[in-house]
Amino acid sequence: MKKIIFLLTLACAILANDSFAQKYRKKETTLISFKIYITPDYMAKFSEYSNLFRKPVKPGVNRITSHLTSDIWDMVKQKLTSDVGMLILPIDAYGNKFNYDQYGFPDVSINKALQRGNSKLYIKVDVEISPEFESKYLTKSSSDSSTQLVQLTYNEIKPKITIKMNIFNDKGVVPVANCIGEAVSSKVITLNDKYFDGFVNTNIAVPHETLYKLVDQAIKGLIISVYTNK
Repeated sequence: MKKIIFLLTLACAILANDSFAQKYRKKETTLISFKIYITPDYMAKFSEYSNLFRKPVKPGVNRITSHLTSDIWDMVKQKLTSDVGMLILPIDAYGNKFNYDQYGFPDVSINKALQRGNSKLYIKVDVEISPEFESKYLTKSSSDSSTQLVQLTYNEIKPKITIKMNIFNDKGVVPVANCIGEAVSSKVITLNDKYFDGFVNTNIAVPHETLYKLVDQAIKGLIISVYTNK
């Protein structure tokens, strides 16, 4: 059902803003930055499951961030390619013309990208994994319709994924579009190894809520934002 709703929403966005989206279709696109930020509290919780994640190629870097950076970029790239029609170059397409971060991803300003690259479009993507609320307390309705504050236990989370993308063309340093996709967990999650299904294994179609599903939902919102951004 969620997939059908997404496809219908995307179709409406495309029909309403097709001329706007045409500027991205079949345009050579270069990634200039892809950053993932996990709040310290969540990183501490996720770190208890770090053995599930791939060992990074480069020693000394964060195992979880390295793994998620690679996988989430693949998910974003796939949607930008299939649903928006961008022709996205490999992350190392410009070789030593660009600077790269510790995870092997481009880390260059739009100014330098314009000087050293020759793509039609450039994109900068930031992903944040954080609690829905800063407080460790949630408001919960009880059976008698009154409300009460409930403190989350150490292994309980209610995460929010925010993905922001700036799109630049080859004409200047001001973004031609600022897009955003967000997704919030529908319930409090009791954290265990199954929450990382889809990232640490191929178990994507599972009945329980996962970080993978939440990221996928946020990416779908990002794609709709690309079409509705004016």
